[in-house]
Amino acid sequence: MPALTKPEIEKFLSTGANILKLATLSPDGYPCVVPLWFWYENNKLMLGARRQNEWLQHIEANSKVGICIDTPPPGPRVLIRGTASILDRSWIGDWEPHAIRYSGQKAGHAYYEKTKSIPRVLVAIEPEKILSWTGSDWHPKYNEDFGRPAD
Repeated sequence: MPALTKPEIEKFLSTGANILKLATLSPDGYPCVVPLWFWYENNKLMLGARRQNEWLQHIEANSKVGICIDTPPPGPRVLIRGTASILDRSWIGDWEPHAIRYSGQKAGHAYYEKTKSIPRVLVAIEPEKILSWTGSDWHPKYNEDFGRPAD
């Protein structure tokens, strides 16, 4: 169950239509997990949020976040702990490539055209810790508990 190399992590985060699961903490201490589109740019995970998203309020109160981006085994899985920053509260950027990435050429273009004038909140997440693996075997640290040598 090997870890991904840095180039493999960057490729995984930059390609495909994997959904980012963002974990924030609500003011009452409960975790909030939401599935989101994302893109990877300058070593940061970028999100274009609707202004009404509750998780934005969570980030304003506590910028520490957790992220899971995964594919079914034996495919890659990446867990990230990081800090979120709100960069622009009225962002109208060119996010059409991301709509196409997740919805396909025709539907992505149509969705972009229909909603491109609606401002979004641009959020950047800077990873502080990344844990990654691929394969379907156990991580070597679990073998020690059963008398099997750690790889």
